[in-house]
Amino acid sequence: MRRFVCIATLLIVSLVAAGCATTKGKISNGNYESPMGNFSLSLPNYAGLKVQDEKDEYGGRVSMHGSFGGQQAVTYLRLPESVNFLHQDSAEKDAAYRSFVTDLMMPELFVRASPLAKIIHEEYLYKDDKRAYFAVVNIPEASVLVDMKNNKRLDSVRGLLVFSKNGFMYMLESEMNSILSPINPSNLSRKQIEFSQASLNKIRNSITFK
Repeated sequence: MRRFVCIATLLIVSLVAAGCATTKGKISNGNYESPMGNFSLSLPNYAGLKVQDEKDEYGGRVSMHGSFGGQQAVTYLRLPESVNFLHQDSAEKDAAYRSFVTDLMMPELFVRASPLAKIIHEEYLYKDDKRAYFAVVNIPEASVLVDMKNNKRLDSVRGLLVFSKNGFMYMLESEMNSILSPINPSNLSRKQIEFSQASLNKIRNSITFK
């Protein structure tokens, strides 16, 4: 577990420092293929779509957003062979999925974007090979959209889905907040949560894992 945490921390720190300024993966025919060759996915149909990614020897991250809203991201980490608990005890697997968010992504990615970022909902979903950890994180003033009236960025309210596949840990992200359908982080409805889960599943189903 300690080696897993160290490797993941190195990955996230390197990605934050790089600022996701380049596109290293392959884009063709509406699909994106990761530079490590571990997956490909269908790109979202956003107006003014921008794709940014970064990677190192341990894994990487790709972010996709449009000019008028919508944001998705995939973060992935190659698991060392010694990390075999993901394929043995279900409780340890669940704990690892949650730890990936609470102990790594929150302090190294989301809190760096906004010191007030916090998890506002979490639960485990599905069984067997589909098992995943779902969370909603509120990241104040971290949206790609700007509130012109107040001249500041909207809060980013993101649904997260964490799971493992073919020796990699994955975290999918999908933005929930928008100008037309604003989200109140302190009063999430079950309908909003289930809509986020459906959006994340749509992303997951668009991915071809290799």
